[in-house]
Amino acid sequence: MKHFAVIGNPIKDSLSPLMHNWIFRNLDLQAKYNKIHVEKEDLPKVVKQLRDNVLCGINVTIPYKEKIMKFIDEINPRAQSIGSVNCIMSKSDKLIGNNTDWYGFTKAIKINHIELHDKEVIVIGAGGVAKSILFSLKNFGVKKIILLNRTLQKARKLEDDIVIAYSIDKIESLIKYDSIIINTTSIGMYTNQFPFEIGFINKKQFLIDIIYTPFETPFLKLGKKIGAKTLNGLDMFIFQGLASLDLWFGEDISKQVNFIQIKSYLEAHIC
Repeated sequence: MKHFAVIGNPIKDSLSPLMHNWIFRNLDLQAKYNKIHVEKEDLPKVVKQLRDNVLCGINVTIPYKEKIMKFIDEINPRAQSIGSVNCIMSKSDKLIGNNTDWYGFTKAIKINHIELHDKEVIVIGAGGVAKSILFSLKNFGVKKIILLNRTLQKARKLEDDIVIAYSIDKIESLIKYDSIIINTTSIGMYTNQFPFEIGFINKKQFLIDIIYTPFETPFLKLGKKIGAKTLNGLDMFIFQGLASLDLWFGEDISKQVNFIQIKSYLEAHIC
């Protein structure tokens, strides 16, 4: 029996165990997946469980996608470029860090037929998930990325010839009536807060939230009510999870999974 887990803080609302254990049952894989609440000082203990083969692989969620990197032996070049790890596997007695978030986001954009080439995109947040999404957006050939964050200094570290960082307080002068806006923060997951003032939302915009539980954050709910196009984080979540399985098992597990079935199953369990 292989054991896998997702680590984070908070972790209670993660659907990773529900998704992976459904897949294990349906594909008759001898494996089990749990979620582990981890404090920052406990990261070395989780890494030891990987080294001791107590865990065969882990997913990493907020707030450890960057912090976990210093504890592992090798980081995939793409994950190194992104600067964030959300999937760790053991291979040849080495712990290898990967990033499947960028892939999950890319697949979600493609399956929902969202055109990003040569577009201007607003990204809110500058954490580990934001780094993955910036990587994906650049691969889509976006023209310009406006990166908004409460801590400007953190966002400026991600600036380049495409990404321009601003304080979230500057949103009024940057947002447009037809902006594509991506929320990569956890705002709206546990509270009724919005990532920015609601007066800037209108029906010509496309609003994307990486959060999948609740199914509709206040941000997306208001956008939908106004008439804007919206997309939550469920598709991204599923695709990043499937990519993790392919890495852990060393084979195309994802091709054996019916996407529509697993999505319907998860939707039925989301509040």
